[in-house]
Amino acid sequence: MREKPDGGAKFERKMAFLSAFGRELDRSRRSALASGREFLLLGDLNIAHLPHDVTNWRPTQKMEGFLPEERDWFGAQLGPRRLVDVVRRVHGDRPGPLSWWSWAGASFTKDVGWRIDHHLATPGLARAATSVTVDKEPSPDRRLSDHAPVVVEYSRG
Repeated sequence: MREKPDGGAKFERKMAFLSAFGRELDRSRRSALASGREFLLLGDLNIAHLPHDVTNWRPTQKMEGFLPEERDWFGAQLGPRRLVDVVRRVHGDRPGPLSWWSWAGASFTKDVGWRIDHHLATPGLARAATSVTVDKEPSPDRRLSDHAPVVVEYSRG
């Protein structure tokens, strides 16, 4: 949280980390391209970027993981010559797919969640993405995690 319970110190540390992490992402991306390789970052970033990435985006705007500062940081990592949100590119400008659901209530069963697990790739690799699926457990009783793997298939080219 930006303010409670520590007056915002934790959030300030998070934003400082994201700033440094953004610089490291840029260095890694540039290094890969300089050596003739593509670059892919995938995993749980604990940030949902767009309204399509959360089920109830209006109230979520005041929650950590979807705060304007975090979303701005995420957006700054993306660009036509930087990194591409592969899931959004393939899935399109529509809700989902979701990759995280709260343990509370029936979030998983009702598919009320967030997409905080990402594939961010250099544009060349992003163009090779052909499909996106979320490997969601078939029933809430079988869940081992509050996340489900986001699987992207890439063509060889």
